[in-house]
Amino acid sequence: MKPNILDTLILGLALSLLAASDGLAQEKHRISGRMLAENTKYTQQYAIDIGDVPGHQLRVFEMHRTFPKDPPKFLDVAVKELWIRGYSDYIDLNGRAGEYSIFVLENGDKVFARNESVSQTVINPDGTKRSTAANVAAITGGTGKFIGMRGTMRFAAVFDPKTGMNENQFEGEYWIEK
Repeated sequence: MKPNILDTLILGLALSLLAASDGLAQEKHRISGRMLAENTKYTQQYAIDIGDVPGHQLRVFEMHRTFPKDPPKFLDVAVKELWIRGYSDYIDLNGRAGEYSIFVLENGDKVFARNESVSQTVINPDGTKRSTAANVAAITGGTGKFIGMRGTMRFAAVFDPKTGMNENQFEGEYWIEK
């Protein structure tokens, strides 16, 4: 059976819609950077001993980060500061944590994220401890031109809550839902 003109038109329309939908897909943007210890400060932290096993603590904290050099950027807008509010449930600095992050941008807009992490502390041969964390953040929204922002960021951190040291590297991707 030969295709008629109507079948040909329908096929052509379907193919053009398929091609157009590829153009309408959300454009993904990359982000990466470092958050240095010297630009990070725990502004508040409170720990409660659980009492079931030695070293088990539940902690809540607030951390403030600044970016005086090479700030990360969302859509070419530099991050001015980052506020992180979270909790940890650690036994000797091993366990899980959760955080809520607010990236404050140089134009006053904000980007919001919700983070989950797993921390591990090892004792080095010289007896010192090294605490690291792997963290994944879901970007959940923003203000201004960042309304509808979504994405994922991955962090690798080295930290010590007792001394206040916290440094990490991150990378990820984001997009603006329309």
